[in-house]
Amino acid sequence: MFKKTGIFILLFFIIISAFSQTASAHTVNPVNPNAQMTTKELTNWLAHLPNRTENRILSGAFGGYTNATFSMTEANRIKNAIGQSPAVYACDYSRGWLESGNITDAIDYSCNSDLISHWKSGGIPQISMHLPNPAFQSGHYKTQISNSQYQKILDSSTTEGKRLDAILSKIADGLQQLKNEGVPVLFRPLHEMNGEWFWWGLTEYNKKDSQRISLYKQLYQKIYHYMTDTRGLDNLIWVYAPDANREFKTDFYPGSSYVDIVGLDAYFSDPYSIKGYDELTALNKPFAFTEVGPPTTNGIVGSLDYSQFINAIKQKYPKTIYFLAWDDEWSPVANKGASSLYNDSWTLNKGEVWQGSSLTPIVE
Repeated sequence: MFKKTGIFILLFFIIISAFSQTASAHTVNPVNPNAQMTTKELTNWLAHLPNRTENRILSGAFGGYTNATFSMTEANRIKNAIGQSPAVYACDYSRGWLESGNITDAIDYSCNSDLISHWKSGGIPQISMHLPNPAFQSGHYKTQISNSQYQKILDSSTTEGKRLDAILSKIADGLQQLKNEGVPVLFRPLHEMNGEWFWWGLTEYNKKDSQRISLYKQLYQKIYHYMTDTRGLDNLIWVYAPDANREFKTDFYPGSSYVDIVGLDAYFSDPYSIKGYDELTALNKPFAFTEVGPPTTNGIVGSLDYSQFINAIKQKYPKTIYFLAWDDEWSPVANKGASSLYNDSWTLNKGEVWQGSSLTPIVE
């Protein structure tokens, strides 16, 4: 009898040990090894959303540019129209078009108070930046620069490099406020780099520039090391987001040690024809639609059916963990199918992320 009991106990501990090792193997950690515990838990939770049968895609909306258009208006508009609030709510810290005597005037993080409230009430903030161009005194976020100018921006000993460093310092001050409140952030720097409209991206339509791509990677990595190593911001979940309507979506990828989530900024008339999903998911990172909306060039604005978008996600892009719809005329409530999008059984809205003080259970 003792032998049988001893064998049973031994087998029990072997099973428990094997289960623990399997569970540990499935844990997805942030790229920052020193990430705060809440950020670690959230990163792992996000990565496991596609394992669920429902409640597996976080809804999202853009709230505007801080100190210009940002407010909770878009969240309230969605809530009033369809009875749901977006789980992810985005603020842009930078009005890169602002002309002023000091380039850092374009940086503002006064949206933080609303983002903190959003987190504490069961949501997640995303932050992006339409950065001013350090090659100039201020503004010029859409002014193209040469590769030699780009190199000067990367060099902290130059005037251009000092401007970049000042910009990054002020952005970090804003992120520090969120860290102090224990708020993890979906941080999306230097988006749509494969397009030709921002100073940090390409200069010609779908024309590959290997030097430019290398300079972009250096810039992204510099931002990562400054925020992570110099400023100790351990609350950031790093998001890499090329444009869906341009080539070279993964060429700019700064490396798996610098990215937690890959995504696409996608403006489309046919959600079944979005390009880049297979390329991005092949990088073996959680995937998101980091900006979505109808295009402004073909008269689709105001008539896009967002119910088709959620159906396309189910059928063609099932690894998606969140989507973030743009505001104003691109908003789901300014188009069609908003209720179907936010009320679908696959969609998680604010209030469905947390159960008390814990994230809703991971389902394997």
